[in-house]
Amino acid sequence: MHDMLIKDGTIIDGTGKAGFRGDIAITGGRITAVGDAGEGPARETIDAAGKIVAPGFIDIHSHADFVMPLADHDRILKPLVMQGVTTFVGGNCGFSAAYVPEKNRGLVAAHLENLSGRPMDDIITWRTPAEYFDTVRAKGMLLNMGVLAGHGTLRIASSGLETRLLFPDEMKAMERLLEESLEMGCLGLSTGLQYFPGSMSDTDELVRMGSVLKKYGGIFTSHLRSYSHTLDLAMEEVFEVGRQNGVRLQISHLYWQPYSRGMAAVTRQAVRLGSFAYNRLKLPIPVEKGLVPKIRTIEKRRREGIDVHFDMVPTSQGFTELLAFLPPYVSQGSRAQALGRLADRAFRKRVLHDIDHVEPDWPHREGATWSFNYLKMTGWDGLRVMAVPTEANRWMEGKTFPEIAGETGGEAFDVICDLLIEENGQVLVFHTPTVPDDPFVFRSMWAGFTHPLSMPATDAILRPVGRPAHVFYDCFPRFIRAFTGERRMLAMEEAIRKITSLPAEVMGLDKRGALARGFHADIVVFDRARLRSGADFYNPEVHPEGIEHVLVNGKAVVREGAFVPGMLAGDVVRRGA
Repeated sequence: MHDMLIKDGTIIDGTGKAGFRGDIAITGGRITAVGDAGEGPARETIDAAGKIVAPGFIDIHSHADFVMPLADHDRILKPLVMQGVTTFVGGNCGFSAAYVPEKNRGLVAAHLENLSGRPMDDIITWRTPAEYFDTVRAKGMLLNMGVLAGHGTLRIASSGLETRLLFPDEMKAMERLLEESLEMGCLGLSTGLQYFPGSMSDTDELVRMGSVLKKYGGIFTSHLRSYSHTLDLAMEEVFEVGRQNGVRLQISHLYWQPYSRGMAAVTRQAVRLGSFAYNRLKLPIPVEKGLVPKIRTIEKRRREGIDVHFDMVPTSQGFTELLAFLPPYVSQGSRAQALGRLADRAFRKRVLHDIDHVEPDWPHREGATWSFNYLKMTGWDGLRVMAVPTEANRWMEGKTFPEIAGETGGEAFDVICDLLIEENGQVLVFHTPTVPDDPFVFRSMWAGFTHPLSMPATDAILRPVGRPAHVFYDCFPRFIRAFTGERRMLAMEEAIRKITSLPAEVMGLDKRGALARGFHADIVVFDRARLRSGADFYNPEVHPEGIEHVLVNGKAVVREGAFVPGMLAGDVVRRGA
């Protein structure tokens, strides 16, 4: 007897092959038949007539590893399974919760808190990835999780928060930590080269880390050192890691921020005029062609033998921690020292001068030349408060810093500094060159989303409180509807491949990402005609329509469009397992 039978659906198996009508049989958490399931009985049957049956969606770029150890993680991560996600890869952008060794433990925890938005001392009971995996498995898991070791996290553990290159003994210590992480099941290494302290690395340091990955078959992923005028150099740095070590590469959330040295105001105005002309005057500005040269470079490197892919987030606004938008020297030593400096008016004056006058320059290591100076690139109204831990400042969420300053009678930069101090550095912000939910900005990414080497991702930074991004709720339904329905730029089979078998292949997730006999029964049943999202920047917490059933390892976590509380069916996905 089958445990479950999904009857009479249109099966899109995740490989890119044409869909076909048939059944899926499941026993013991595995798929036992695809197409013709025979006449045997089943304990439960799902009628999928007129619906699409696909592998569970794999979110290749997430920060949900911060949330997994929490007792109420299933409540917090509910938006992921409600949009069809059954597996995510955490530990991205150099931030990873899996390894918190004894040395510099407090600094590592504080580094993670900037994203997680909560004190980690009472949460972190582990030291190694093996202990972390045991912790989350013992508690139960809503969905499957693979984890990358974080370069920034390992660097802090090895050297602290220093604005310099590593000493030889520190480099060796970091290599040992990476080896241990891979031996314990981490999928590879993530880097956050725009973030401090990852921004302090050089290419030689990254190549050496790549040599460790080569021994274990791990992947090298990178939040690049730049996404603006030096994006080409930033990509070449990552290509060099692949070239010298032969490891797989993943470029994280690829996009392009227009910027010209010495012409910040002119560039900002040009982008905003383009947005106005596209949205208001309906002029067909081909802004998506701006990303094409970058993608052609990726194609060229693949022809040269470098195994590289990239992911993208289907939204017109990015999001990350507020401290990243200040020069790295602000954060040297510790978060407490950083906040103490920001309380000093003379120090604020220096930082403000550097934001306004120092140009981002390659390789973005010294002084105020870091590439995340988006306040210079997009202007003071280019950032909006996303999430804060305390109720007292919750009214600021969604507002720009000039708007907040206008209501409080201060200056925008003072608002930034004061908010960081009040919230202990744990502030998330949105960044955008124009306005939230701008179709002009989203169009600039079309060429990437439709490319066969790309994958959509949520980049989820879900907190127990605070404003989320809409993609935490609607990333995959939005991607499918936008590119297979509204614009007809992708076949459904190709769109499903991009969110199932392709990320599984890139990350080395065994027996996941496809509907095939013997594979784990991670499955989504959805109604293509009803698939849509009502979420946006201003009202993000809206679950999509059309996602009817979601199975994780053969267990229903979403049934008939409703979340199933307490169904903790997920598991840890380890490298080589």
